[in-house]
Amino acid sequence: MKTRSRSLAVGFALALGGTSSAWAGGGWIPDPGHGYVYLGFSRKTAGSSWSVQGNAYDNVQSSTGKVSWHDFRYLYLYAEVGIAHNVAVVLNPTWLYGLEGPQDDYEKNVGLSDAWIGFKYQVRKGSFPMAFAFNHRTPYFYDLPGAYSRTLFDSSGRARGVSPEWRGLLKHDYTISYLASRSLFNYRGWGSIETGYTWREGAPADQIYFSGDGGYPLPFAEARLKAAVHFEHSVGRDSPRQPDDRFGASPTNNFNRASYLKVGASAIVPFGRKKEWAAEAGYNQWVWGRSARRYKEPFISVGRSF
Repeated sequence: MKTRSRSLAVGFALALGGTSSAWAGGGWIPDPGHGYVYLGFSRKTAGSSWSVQGNAYDNVQSSTGKVSWHDFRYLYLYAEVGIAHNVAVVLNPTWLYGLEGPQDDYEKNVGLSDAWIGFKYQVRKGSFPMAFAFNHRTPYFYDLPGAYSRTLFDSSGRARGVSPEWRGLLKHDYTISYLASRSLFNYRGWGSIETGYTWREGAPADQIYFSGDGGYPLPFAEARLKAAVHFEHSVGRDSPRQPDDRFGASPTNNFNRASYLKVGASAIVPFGRKKEWAAEAGYNQWVWGRSARRYKEPFISVGRSF
């Protein structure tokens, strides 16, 4: 989620703002009091995974012989606002309508999921801007005290529903990243990269990641066609699962050391009297992984600069 939202930012920034420094995204930073915000929806589904060796397999439950699916429908809000010279704050809360299990017997969990808050500091301006960023992922909106449990129980030990804790990863992440962008096609297109390191609390391993995206201007409606790639790799420092960790490991899957590569494409169309609005529709596909689900993810979003 996190990286998708950040990579979407560059396309929205250019579609919403032309060449003005009021927009942001990638290595750009909005002027103080300016920025942009967008609301999006995505649907991640998968009934298969890659093993720890990278081999694909269906997620068949041994008890029922049925495939266990993920059907995660996210609403996400992303905002980037300039708060000082060369400094912006970034906010990214998410809400989940989650379905998991065999398709004829889904377990449902609905509510707020992970949220990110961060800052960006620009170190180079112009048509080739660069910035450094810090982001913090928090489980504040769904975490409960004590050990992790997928089910909530009453004082008599009777199940009373699913726990909000399976709506996210639990624990906290802290990420430092470097971003660089380049204006192309007379400021009507762009290329952008981001790379960083994430420290993760609890059992999950730390991660390194690389994201890249580019936009090409289409000859109508000031639209852009965007292509994106994201690679995430676990680098060790994982530990045995503790009672308050969500995920553990098995011989075939170790989510705490997951790695994956996804690719995506989308179209962005600005609208409004001053082209201050933009809509985006696209599709992401996980194409390689280890201990990762083989997700597909269509998405749509609409945003506005200010």
